[in-house]
Amino acid sequence: MPRFYLFILLFLSFRKAKSQLYQGSNFSNWLDNEDAEEDDEPLFRPKREGQYHEYEIDTFSRQQKCADDAVILETLLQNYDKLRIPGGGNVEVSVELWVQEVSKIIEITSEFELDVYITEWWRDDGLAFAHLNPCKQNISVDGPKVLQKIWNSGACFVNTKQASVHHSPFANVFLQIYSDGKVSHNYSCMLFYESFNHNTAQVNMIWKQDPILILKENITLPDYVLVDYKASTVKRLYPPGIFNELVATFTFQRLYGFYILQVYSLSALYVLISWVKSFKMQYS
Repeated sequence: MPRFYLFILLFLSFRKAKSQLYQGSNFSNWLDNEDAEEDDEPLFRPKREGQYHEYEIDTFSRQQKCADDAVILETLLQNYDKLRIPGGGNVEVSVELWVQEVSKIIEITSEFELDVYITEWWRDDGLAFAHLNPCKQNISVDGPKVLQKIWNSGACFVNTKQASVHHSPFANVFLQIYSDGKVSHNYSCMLFYESFNHNTAQVNMIWKQDPILILKENITLPDYVLVDYKASTVKRLYPPGIFNELVATFTFQRLYGFYILQVYSLSALYVLISWVKSFKMQYS
């Protein structure tokens, strides 16, 4: 019974990547050279009064002219069509899976609980903002709200019995947009993963290089231990068309010591008790 999560960070923790680029003139150049010529749009303008030099900050400085995240996002979404598939109707979506924890395995019902991060990457030219003079080369936005306003693959796990989004303390959805239009967002669940809305003619789902990463060094349950995992891709035929299906396979090995202790030892104890009881009855 895999659980489905959406996490707010690209790589596991509640941190934001900082890659801010600062622009503007160098104030020390003005101090070192009194006769320096003014730029067309200087950051600091010298005012000569007597023998002292005073400097006033230009309200239209270069630092203030770079566009912040809010301005960029508002500009991008003004005329954005979330129904338009990027790449002229055929976009490639790369997928990476990080395994956080295997909670339990129920062999009788063939169920298990698995906590994973799913990260998707694709390029959407409609979200490129390098021409807007951004202050940063990538922006992290409110995932739950913005993801509903832009195109996304609509991928899902087709063989889950139950899926849920992590809400501790809020909906953990991470969404990051790069200046060239590259989009990255995270999910957190076996795992047959495919686009629900788009077939292979529209969205090509592929694994990234080294697609499965195990976060914990040893994933061990009381009666099983994870010994192998692999990723593969298959094509499934459905009435709407052919869909790319990303398959993650996890192999577990039974811990025989636990099985012997829980099954054979208890069975032997029950048999022994029945013999003792039978022996007492015969002796009496």
